[in-house]
Amino acid sequence: MRKPTTLKDVAGALGMHKSTVSLALSGKGTISAETRKRVSQVAKELGYEPNVLAQRLAGGVETTTVSILSGVLDVGLATEKILLIQQELSAHGFEVPLYTWHSHSASKENSERQAAQVRNLCRQRPRAIVCAVQRLPNAILQELDAYQARGGVVISYDIEVPYEWDQIVFDREDNAYRAAKYLLEAGHRKLGLGMSHLREPVSPTDPQAHRLQGFQRALAEYDVPFRPEWLFHTSTYERGGVELAKQFLVLRDRPTALAVVNDYMAMALMNELTQAGVRLPDDLSLIGHDNQPIATYCPVPLTTLTQPTEKIAQAVVAQLWKRLEERELPPQRISIESELVERQSVTRPKEN
Repeated sequence: MRKPTTLKDVAGALGMHKSTVSLALSGKGTISAETRKRVSQVAKELGYEPNVLAQRLAGGVETTTVSILSGVLDVGLATEKILLIQQELSAHGFEVPLYTWHSHSASKENSERQAAQVRNLCRQRPRAIVCAVQRLPNAILQELDAYQARGGVVISYDIEVPYEWDQIVFDREDNAYRAAKYLLEAGHRKLGLGMSHLREPVSPTDPQAHRLQGFQRALAEYDVPFRPEWLFHTSTYERGGVELAKQFLVLRDRPTALAVVNDYMAMALMNELTQAGVRLPDDLSLIGHDNQPIATYCPVPLTTLTQPTEKIAQAVVAQLWKRLEERELPPQRISIESELVERQSVTRPKEN
C-alpha cells in the first residue's frame, strides 16, 4: 500500500518550509493569495489529505461526533440496536452519523475500498467510534485498531474480535447452545439447525459460525451425533423460513426438533409446514431466537431465546462514558447473555 502524502512531501515539491505550507493550507498567517493557490494545487496533485486528528489535537478541539459503523442493516434487531444507541447519544448532545456497507460485499477490492473510507473517517477524529462488528471485513477492523493505537476510542459490540479495545459481546454461541440444550433436555435426539448461509472463507465476525459452534457443543455434551443433512442453510427472515420448509419436507428421515436463528424465519417455516400437514409441536418441536413480538402471535406461540437489544445498547453507551472519562483503564469485555422464553412450540418427541 502506498504511503499517504505528508505535509513534508508537499513542502519538498514546492521548495518551501513545512510551516509555510501548513499556514497556506490552513488559511492562517500572512501568506499571499497566489502562494495559497499554488500550495493548494500542488497538494491536490500529490493527493495530500490534512491530518484532521493532528489539527484537532494541536488546537485542543474536541468534537461532539460519535460515529457508528455497521456491516449489517436489516428489518430486525441489528437496526434496532443502532437506533437505541443513536437515541441515547443524541440525547446527550452528540452527533451520531451512521456508516454501513452491504454485508455481502466481501471481495478484496470492496474490502480495500471500505477500509479506505474508514481510514478517512478516522482522520476526522470523532470523539469515539462505535462499531457493530458483525460481518465487517478484517481490513476495516485493522483500520479501527490502528486508529485506537493513535489515541482514538473504539467501542465494539455483538461479535467478539481479537483486538484490545472495549467490547460488548452478545454471546451467540451460548445462545445457540442453550437452544439446543433445551431441546435435548426435552428428550429430543434428532436435532436440526436452520440458519443463514455461512460466508466463505469463514469469518470470525460471521454470527452463523458462532451459532454452529454452540449447537454442536450441546450435541457433544449429550453424545448426540451432528447430522450435516439437518443443517439447513437459507436466506434470512421469512424467505429463509420458506426455503427451510422446502428442504425439510423432502427429507425421508426428519429431525424431531429444529432450532432456527430468528423468529421471523421460524414463523414462515411454521406456516409452510402447517399447510403441508406437519403438526407443531407434535411432529416437530421448534425453538426460535430473538423474542421478537411476532413470536407471541405465531400459529403456535413460539418458544425462543431473547436478544436483549436495550441491555446491549445501554452497555455500549455506559462503557463509552466510562472510557471517555478514564482513558487509561485496560480494555473491557462485557458479555450479554440471552434468556429463554417458553411458549407452546416445544414438546417431548413421540419417539427417540
